[in-house]
This record gives sequence, structure tokens and C-alpha cells, in this order.
Amino acid sequence: MNNVNARGQTLEEFLAEYDETKYRRPSNTVDMILMTVSNAKLRILLIRRKDHPFINDWALPGGFINFDEDMETAVKRELAEETNITSDTYFRQLYTFGKTDRDPRTRIITTAYLSLTPEENIRHTRAGDDAADAGWFTISKNIISTDAEGRSSKVILECEDNGVKIVYDVIDRVNQNYVRTSSSLNESESNAKLAADHIKAINMAMDQVQHRAASTGILFNLLPEEFTLREVQNAYEAVIGRKTDTGNFRRDIRRMLIETGTKKKVSGKYAALYRFNPLYSYMEENL
Repeated sequence: MNNVNARGQTLEEFLAEYDETKYRRPSNTVDMILMTVSNAKLRILLIRRKDHPFINDWALPGGFINFDEDMETAVKRELAEETNITSDTYFRQLYTFGKTDRDPRTRIITTAYLSLTPEENIRHTRAGDDAADAGWFTISKNIISTDAEGRSSKVILECEDNGVKIVYDVIDRVNQNYVRTSSSLNESESNAKLAADHIKAINMAMDQVQHRAASTGILFNLLPEEFTLREVQNAYEAVIGRKTDTGNFRRDIRRMLIETGTKKKVSGKYAALYRFNPLYSYMEENL
């Protein structure tokens, strides 16, 4: 039995007369917050735009979604085009930004994806067709003050290779059951700026990574498949932006790891190698 609507139409009949021009269509893009740890520092990939809008501003890599393309496929394609990363890498949908005036060209709705990868995957980064340059920026989010209503902080991005420094003052305020964020470029400390509303996506990604680094397996996407305890601690300290007590950290982190039974030589000594136990979260919830 075919389902019909109030006008007696089957799905095929409905689609045959459907007018897809009835509503204006927004454009849709994906943006990627791609992070890694290199030389014990958390880094994020930014590209410098070479055309309008936001010409010469630094931006998250990304692009338009093809009409017949899934969003996840678009993310993988853009990662390959911007970074040469073609192997599987961690990414998850972070947030969708749809403010009507966020882009002067037309109504553009973008979905930001957080992606984390080991340093070994980023050695062949290149600027895409719409970029004048690409750079790995060290990134930190430093809390300046907190109170019952929220917090103020500084998001600092620096690229040693080209001398670029971008600093934003960020205020996160509690508003009933969600957080309202506002930001402004700190012009006295900056010699460049970010395009569009990309500071909002970066600020949100920093919160996600910092808050979940020790409680989930997200941290291990920044590491090779096998690693030492020192490498785990270095990655964790790079993410949170401060040193931790080695004894306490290693006691806690071992619960998430499987010892491989192999070792590698580090600074003249042999260190045990570990890998992340993918069943950790399941066991924590179900045991």
C-alpha cells in the first residue's frame, strides 16, 4: 500500500511537481580545526587567504561542500587538499555556525570539525588553491579571571616561521543553560587577525580538547600508535598549557593504556611502549 498525502499524491508524484526554487538556498561549507603536538607544543593549522573576502587574514582550512557530497567526505577531501593527509585521522563535528552576516558573499552556513593528528602526518602541509600561505601556529588559551557568571581568557596563536602573532580577548558568560561567547582582537599584541568568526570555532575547540584530554581517549589521537609515558605526558601538558605532577599523571593514565611488551631507546635509556586501550571508556561505564 502506497502512502499518500492530503492531496492524494504518492512520494513520486509529490517529487515530480516539487519546486526546488521556492526557497533561496544557503551555501554550505566545512571548516577544520586541525591540531597536533610538535616539540611539546599544541599547534593548529591556519591558512592565509589570498582573495576577497577576508584577504590576507588567517583562517581555518576548509571549503564548499559539493552538491552530491556527504559532509564527512568533504572534510576528508579538504584535509587531503590542504594538508596531504590522506590516511584516516580523527575528526568529529564540533558546531554549526550560521549567523546571517558571517560572510559578505552570500548566506554561508559552515560546520566546524575538530581534527587531531600525530605530528608524523603533517610533514607535507601545503597551501591550497585559495590560500597564499599555510602555517602551524602554537596555540594556548590562558584564563585571566573567573567568577560565578563566567570567565575571561586570552587565546594566543603564534607562528615562529613567519613572525605572525594573533591574540584575542575572549569572554565566556553563562546564560541560563548555555554559554554566550564574545571576543575582540587584542590589537596591541597582534600583527594579524583571523577571518570571519573563526575565533569562535577555535575557542570552542580549545575548550573541548582541554576539558576532555584526561577523561577520554581524545588525547591519543595526537600520538603515534605506540608511545612512551613521557610522550603521553608531553602531549597532555601541551594541550592544557601547564606542567603536571609526573607520579600522579602516570598512575592515572596507565588505566587507559595497554603495555605492548616492547621498548624504544630514549636519551640512552630504554622506555616501555604503550598503546591506548579503545575499550577504556566502555569498561569505565559498564564495570
